[in-house]
Amino acid sequence: MSWRVTSSRLAWDAGTVLSADDLAGCNIGALVQGGHLEPVTKSKRTPPVQVPDDPQKKKAKPVEPVTEDELAEEPEEQE
Repeated sequence: MSWRVTSSRLAWDAGTVLSADDLAGCNIGALVQGGHLEPVTKSKRTPPVQVPDDPQKKKAKPVEPVTEDELAEEPEEQE
C-alpha cells in the first residue's frame, strides 16, 4: 500500500507518495489519524487516446545492406 504526505511536518515534502518500506519503523496509523498521511487508492486509468500518425514523424526505412553481387564504393584517397 502507498501513502501520500499531506503535512509539512514530516521529513518528506507534501504530496510525496511513500511505500511501506519508506515508512518502516513509523506508526502509520497514528500519522494517518493525525492528518499527516493519507492512503493512496489506485484509480482506474482510462485507456490512452489513439493519436493519428503524423506523416512527418514516420520512421525511416532501414537501408538495404550491400550484397555480394553489388560492388561497394571504395573510399576516396586523401592527399
